[in-house]
Amino acid sequence: RELRDPNPQQQNGKFESEGLESKQSRPPILEAIMSVLPRFVLLVAISFTYLSLRHYYDTLSIPNGLIRPAENPFYDKLDKGQWTTARRAVNYSYILSLHILKSLGIELIGFSHEYGYDCIPEIRIQNPKLDGRGDGDGGAEVWMMDMRLLLPLSLVIIFLVTTVWCWFGWGLTINPRKYDLKENFQSTKQFEKNAVNCNEARTERLLYLSVFLSWMVTLFPISGILKVGTFVADRIAMASTFGTCIFGGRLLSSFLIGNTGRNDIKISNGDCTTRALAENTSKTKIIKIIPLLYMLQNQFARRTHRRAAEWMDSATLLKSSLKSCPRSIKSNLEMSKIYSGLVPHMLDLEKALSLISTAESIDPTYCDVHYQYAHVYFQQSKYLLFEEESKEALLCPFTMGQAMHNWNKYWKVVLNSESGKDGGSARKRYENYMREIQIEIEKAEREEREKEPELQRKGIDFNNGETVGKNEL
Repeated sequence: RELRDPNPQQQNGKFESEGLESKQSRPPILEAIMSVLPRFVLLVAISFTYLSLRHYYDTLSIPNGLIRPAENPFYDKLDKGQWTTARRAVNYSYILSLHILKSLGIELIGFSHEYGYDCIPEIRIQNPKLDGRGDGDGGAEVWMMDMRLLLPLSLVIIFLVTTVWCWFGWGLTINPRKYDLKENFQSTKQFEKNAVNCNEARTERLLYLSVFLSWMVTLFPISGILKVGTFVADRIAMASTFGTCIFGGRLLSSFLIGNTGRNDIKISNGDCTTRALAENTSKTKIIKIIPLLYMLQNQFARRTHRRAAEWMDSATLLKSSLKSCPRSIKSNLEMSKIYSGLVPHMLDLEKALSLISTAESIDPTYCDVHYQYAHVYFQQSKYLLFEEESKEALLCPFTMGQAMHNWNKYWKVVLNSESGKDGGSARKRYENYMREIQIEIEKAEREEREKEPELQRKGIDFNNGETVGKNEL
């Protein structure tokens, strides 16, 4: 505004021609913004509508009992009062960080098809004695740091540093004192040109960052905001890896051949100036980078081949899972099935019993182990142990159907072949087992009746087993 033009008519002609050219052709950065912005608006609108409808029909939550702790140990701890909201946020921040690393091609805890209980123990930042797991001596509260929290903290710091760099750049500032803005027209034009260059570079960096983050937003289901059945899974990170591939390739190509065909920003004494990049990268630089690219490609190829081969067979898949998650209760139990006859040439009943025992020690309430115990004991001809474990398997809702079939077949043969010499001991055992089963059934029904008023208040109807209200099934 304070510019004094020595030749107003000539400069006005320049301004008019420049304005006409700018109207005829928009800058590429503006075209990119106009192309991406409607997609962001559409994405936000669809997401908001989808979540609003699920909230209206009361389908944002998964009914208790549908998902087990062996598959997702964190999903119902908040509902049971075992966690606070802050504790849930802390634990799911680590789970989300693991998926972000998977998107970047980094496997922190290894490959596994099942990351269930107790592959990833929960993060406890409080003294275990005050958390219900110690001897409760009533001592003073002691806070301790779980080192796994460094992972989400590091990712937050990296995100903040990247955002600050995208906004400010490294030294990309304009120093007006270097320009005689009042007296020198050429100096003013150079100042305006450099300011435009800085703004375009900033807009471009922010645009890249927003597009990359839009791919990372696909990890929302695993963030812990909504209750989902999936815990940690490679398939969750499938969409977000596109951002890594696109921008990783972009950075690699820029490093190899440079940004040919466009102007780039160069820092010069605190100002933004433009420079034309070389069209071709020197052969020496390419020769130096070839070994690095070969090692990188070789590493990715070997990992892909190895992982694909592991998925081709149950035994190799479960072995890889136990290698990454030795305390995974479900992987231990599934591997015991391999050694108990599922794969005939790998039959090893003692090893199967060891794996079942490990699974039971991790979580004594995991009732699926009893059916597998019974299966192994029957093959070892330990029939009394088979009867005991079969009885427990009948009381487990997840193995009841299979156990009932084997139970009826077994006792039909035993009772029909019983002779009078043994004094009817088999029948006595059978009657005792049935009596114990009936007692446990009555106990379970009594506990359900006690919980029924509270659950009915939440919308659970025990008459038909469905959730009543807005979300009729």
